[in-house]
Amino acid sequence: MEIRTGFATGLPVLSGGLFGAYLAGHLKLIPLLLMFVTGFCLNIVANVSNEIRAYLKNEENENTFTHHAGSEGLVRGDATFKDSIIVLLFFLGISGLSGITLVLITNNFNILAIGILSVIAAVCYSLGPKPYIVYPVGELVSGLFVGAISTIVSAYLQTDVLNAPIIIYSIIPMIMTIFLMSTNNTSDYEKDKGTRTTLPHVIGFRNSIKIIIPEALIMIAAWLSLYAMGSITLLMLVTGFLIFYYYGYVRWYKDYYQIKEHYPTMGRDWGPRPLLLIYSFNIILGLEFFAYLLLQ
Repeated sequence: MEIRTGFATGLPVLSGGLFGAYLAGHLKLIPLLLMFVTGFCLNIVANVSNEIRAYLKNEENENTFTHHAGSEGLVRGDATFKDSIIVLLFFLGISGLSGITLVLITNNFNILAIGILSVIAAVCYSLGPKPYIVYPVGELVSGLFVGAISTIVSAYLQTDVLNAPIIIYSIIPMIMTIFLMSTNNTSDYEKDKGTRTTLPHVIGFRNSIKIIIPEALIMIAAWLSLYAMGSITLLMLVTGFLIFYYYGYVRWYKDYYQIKEHYPTMGRDWGPRPLLLIYSFNIILGLEFFAYLLLQ
C-alpha cells in the first residue's frame, strides 16, 4: 500500500470541510476529523484491493513496477496475501468505526447510506465480478467518490445544508481525482492491454492526454463561479489560479502534453504530478479557509 495516496481523499475532505466551516462561520472539529479518517482509510482500502487484484491476476512484473516506495508490496513479495487481507480489513474496520461514530453523533442516517455506497465503491474498485477499474468509467467513478462525494459530505456536515457553492466546489477535487486516475491509466496504456479496457484504450493514447484540457476548463469555470457568487475571496481566487498554473501546468501538463507515444517509465515520471496538484490545492486553500474563519 502507498500511505500517501490516502491523502488523495483525506485532503479534499479537509479542504471541503474547512470550506463548509468558512461558509457557516464556525468549525465542527470532531465531524471534520472523523470524515478525514474515514476518507483516508477508504482510499487505502481501494489501493490495497488493487494490489490484491494485480497479484491474483498476475498483472505486474519487474517491467511494470512503478518503483515508488510502498508500491506493489504484494506482487514484489515484500508482503504475503494474508498480510494484504489483514491490512484491508484493518483499514476497513477503522473507516467503519469512524463512519458509524460520525453517524451517531450527527444522527444523520443519510451519511450512513453514503458511507455504505463508498465502502462498496472502494472494494469493488478492483475486486468483485465487475471491478470498474477495468472499464472506461473508472476515472469518472473514482472522481465522483474520491473527489466530489467526500468533499460534499464533509462540507455538508459543517453547514447542515447542501447548497450550490458546496456542489460547485466539489467539482474541483473531482476533476483533480480524474487527472490522477487518467494519468495512471495513460501511463499503464501498454501494460493494461488485454487485461483492462480503460478510457485511453477507447479514445486513444494521445486523446487521453488531450482530454485533460476540457476537464481543466471545467475546473477553472467552477473556481470562477465561486468567486462570482461571493463564496470565495479575491485572495482565494488568485491563490487557486496560481496553484493551477504552477502545479497543474508548469510542474505537470506543459511537458506531459508533449508526449507523443507511450514509454515504459511513464508511471514513475508522471504519476506523482497530479497528486502534487491535489496536495497543494487542498492544503493551501484549506489553510486559507481556516484563516478567514478565524478572522470572522
